[in-house]
Amino acid sequence: MVITVIAHSGEELKEFSSRATDPKAIGKIVGLTLESQSQRAFLEQRLGEWVWPERYPNMDDPFVNLAALVNWTNDGGQIQRRFFDRRPALMGSGDLTRSISSRISSGVVEVGSALPYAGLHQWGGPSSQPITEQAKKTIGKYIGEEKVDGTWRRKKNLGSNQKKQRETYFYRMKPLLGMTAMTTMVNQRPFLGITDENEREMVSTIEHFVATGES
Repeated sequence: MVITVIAHSGEELKEFSSRATDPKAIGKIVGLTLESQSQRAFLEQRLGEWVWPERYPNMDDPFVNLAALVNWTNDGGQIQRRFFDRRPALMGSGDLTRSISSRISSGVVEVGSALPYAGLHQWGGPSSQPITEQAKKTIGKYIGEEKVDGTWRRKKNLGSNQKKQRETYFYRMKPLLGMTAMTTMVNQRPFLGITDENEREMVSTIEHFVATGES
C-alpha cells in the first residue's frame, strides 16, 4: 500500500506531524493489529509462518482429545462429538480467543491474555489434570462400563450406540477410569507475537492514519 501525502498549508503539515507523533493513537493501532492477528490465529490454526500442530499429533486412530474430554466431564459435561476431531486446536470453549486484549501503559503496548493457561499454549509444556469420579462415571457410561464393588466392569445389555462406542474407543478411554490424574504434554501453539504479516499491516495502517486521520 502506497500513501501519498500532499500538504497544501502549514496547518496540514502540523496535523500530519501531530498524528505521526501521537503515541496513544499509534499505540492503539499497534495493539488492535496484534489483537486481530491473534484472534485470526485460532481460525487459521497458525501464527504467521508457524503452523499449529493438530491435537495429539502422534496419536493413531481412533483419535480422542483426552485433555479436553477430561476437563469437560470433570465439570459434569457430557461427551461431545468435537472430542474426536483432530482440528481445530484451542477452539473448544472459545474462552482463550475472547480473552485476547491490549492496553497502552507508559508508551508501551501490551497484548495478551489473563487466563492462567494462556502461557501453556503459547509456549507448550506439561499439564496435569485431575480425573474426578464424575468424569469417570460419564466416561464409563460412554464405553459401556459400570463400577461394581469398586471395580469397573462391562455393563450388560448394551444398546447399539454403546456397543459401537465401546468397540471404537474402549482402549483409549478405559485407562482413564483407573487414574486419579492425567499429565499431558501440550504442544506449542503461539497466538501472540510479531510476524512479517502484522508488521506490514501495522506500517500500512499507521501510514493511512498519518495521512488521513482515519484508523
